[in-house]
Amino acid sequence: MKLEHVDPGDKKFRDWMRHYREEINGEAPPDDWLDQYLKVLFKDQGKTRHIWWAVDQSRKVGFAVATLQRGMVDGRSQGMVAEFFIYPEYRREGLGRRLAEAVIEFLRAQGAGEVYAAVVAGNVRGLRFWEACGFQIARYAMVYRPEARHEGEEEEEEL
Repeated sequence: MKLEHVDPGDKKFRDWMRHYREEINGEAPPDDWLDQYLKVLFKDQGKTRHIWWAVDQSRKVGFAVATLQRGMVDGRSQGMVAEFFIYPEYRREGLGRRLAEAVIEFLRAQGAGEVYAAVVAGNVRGLRFWEACGFQIARYAMVYRPEARHEGEEEEEEL
């Protein structure tokens, strides 16, 4: 598996990022949100953030986004696989594992003592994949969204 940096203006990457976001969120993101997201994503390309095509035998079979950060307490580098996608037609061929291994190898070569993988809540297939690659659940990340209804919250009746 070869990692090739993605060009910030690559339309194919934009299309596949839209497809990926639709798959994990259940709906495609609005164009303005996606454009802003990609702008921010590529801002630190090659510095603390790496955005790659996954290339197997000259075929683009997916992509990955990873970051390197310094730990707050000990200052050691930590890697994070933030986005990870294998195109549906290439799944179940071992390419995801090979991409994960290539990303981990890169992050470790850059000094990462630990590598984390972010998985969206409810993505059981993603959890199982990372567990099969040797990852363990280390923590849960919670988000507070005041505009979102809380599960189990009763809707107020209008008078």
